[in-house]
Amino acid sequence: MFKLEKKNYLFLGAIIGILSFVLLFIGVKFVLGNEVNFNNMIAYLIFSLLAGGLASLLVFFRLKIAFLIYNIGLLIGYFEMYRAFLNGMGGWGDLVGVLSLFIWAAIGLGIGLVIQLGLYLYKRFKK
Repeated sequence: MFKLEKKNYLFLGAIIGILSFVLLFIGVKFVLGNEVNFNNMIAYLIFSLLAGGLASLLVFFRLKIAFLIYNIGLLIGYFEMYRAFLNGMGGWGDLVGVLSLFIWAAIGLGIGLVIQLGLYLYKRFKK
């Protein structure tokens, strides 16, 4: 079975980055039905690199709980993005969907880091 180890940080970051790019592209191109131009591709690439880079850093520094919660936040974000795209919302669905992805990713990262810090402090002061 694949373990969350420090030596796998580049692989996991690349997987999350590639999946983020593919999910964003599929969501905008096929679910939303918008044309994807060069500027959109650059934006998707930048977000995907950030998402994969953050995941790599979390694995590299062995922040397993933060990594898990960050990925859950990304999954919820993509789910909410697709849901907003499918609901339409009178022209605002695309903006609401992408913003919900960003917000849920940030919430997942924040909560994961706070819980990881709390666990670290608990273990440190328990001794």
